[in-house]
This record gives sequence, structure tokens and C-alpha cells, in this order.
Amino acid sequence: MFTLEKRFTFEASHCLHHHDSKCNRLHGHSYALVVEVTAEQLVLDGPKRGMVMDFDDITTYVRPLLVDYLDHHHLNDTLGTDSPTAEFIAYWAYKYLQAHLPHLSAVTVEETPTTRATYRPRPGARVLPNEGEDGHAATLR
Repeated sequence: MFTLEKRFTFEASHCLHHHDSKCNRLHGHSYALVVEVTAEQLVLDGPKRGMVMDFDDITTYVRPLLVDYLDHHHLNDTLGTDSPTAEFIAYWAYKYLQAHLPHLSAVTVEETPTTRATYRPRPGARVLPNEGEDGHAATLR
């Protein structure tokens, strides 16, 4: 099994309205988003020979997510939730990216240098795509 990871960084604010500590106040983080793809075999011919996937292709699909929803945004507004936790962001990003990255296996969000959350669907789970253009719905079946 081959595993690739591509790491992206972004700055964003959020507020966890229902949290019972200081995170219920408006604050921000220097986040990292790590996209993981896996495959059993490498591409056998053509310009991507010897690769699972070109890292630039991952960037092509992640860039709009960063620009339109994450980087320098208030996540409560752009993700349509009152609780944009690291876990929620990882799950939301997975749902956003799954249609574009067929080998997508996980998304990790690092909120600080010592805290991170990963969404990796259990084998056989069907993750429903985000509903509507705003990408706000989050459903797992």
C-alpha cells in the first residue's frame, strides 16, 4: 500500500459557542490541513508513471477549499456551523474533496502544533457528499 500526504496551512477564526471553556470566545488558529491518499499500485504509464498521484493534482483540488472556505475566513460563517471543531473541519474537508480525489483516505486538521484531528472513514462506510454548493451538510451513513 502506498500513502501520500500533502500538507497545507491556513489562518482562520472560529468560536465554539457551546464549549465550556475559553474556546467559546472568538479566537483564531494557524491551522494545517493534511490530505492523505492511498493506493495499492502506482500508475504504470504516461506522465504520472511511478506515482500514486501527482502532488500538484492534490493542490489543484485543495486550493479552492482553502481560498473559498478556510484561509482568512471565520469558520462559523463559511462552514455553516456553530461548532467548527478540528474534528468537524476534517470531516467537512473530506466530504468536499472525496469527489475529486478517488484515492482519498483521510484528512487531518492540526489546530495547534500539539493538537490534531483526523477523519478516516471506516472500511465500507459511505460518506455522503456535501449537499448544495455551500457544502454545509455533514452526514454519514
